[in-house]
Amino acid sequence: MPSPAPNRPLSDAEVDALDQFLLYADVEESMTLDMLDGYLHALAVGPERIPQRRWMPRIWGEDHTDPLPPTRDAGEARRMVALITRLYDSIAARLEDPRGAVIEPLWSSFEDAGVERDDARIWACGFLEGVELCGPAWQPLLDTAEGQEWLRPLRLLGDENPGPGERGLSATPAAREKLSHEIAQVVLSMHAYWAASRQAADEADDPAS
Repeated sequence: MPSPAPNRPLSDAEVDALDQFLLYADVEESMTLDMLDGYLHALAVGPERIPQRRWMPRIWGEDHTDPLPPTRDAGEARRMVALITRLYDSIAARLEDPRGAVIEPLWSSFEDAGVERDDARIWACGFLEGVELCGPAWQPLLDTAEGQEWLRPLRLLGDENPGPGERGLSATPAAREKLSHEIAQVVLSMHAYWAASRQAADEADDPAS
């Protein structure tokens, strides 16, 4: 059977398999699926291409150093890494789609008084982890008023220590849903902002350039 195309989106069954593995992996600090998705989006929209050997270990825990997940089943470990790689590739492919960049985030929803509401708190935590991983490269954007405004909904949802007077801005399900719905546009804005930087990095890494 041929291998799946690198940027082919995961099937529902593959998403479920990855979700279950992350929930029950043999390390308590591993990311959940929605946190992983936010993390991978930050890597895909950022200013530089981070080698997989650098970003994969952090999925299993902040102090983890091995790209493979902590499981006794080597075959399952390789399969999960392959699924995560495809998830990242499919995110990057949607962002680079010549017909127009889009994101299809995998974040949580909860019922609030009979209303199903999006809640991207954990997704935003993952995105902020991705920004932190290559913080110095992101700093030129974060030092601008524009960059701070773009990061605001992600920070309000995902930062455990919001600034004075900010905690109440994400205190209710309705407030979190409103912030969650701002994420797609700000992520696309950050992706566009860093496009030239990513292209320059890709050209520098291309031996034929």
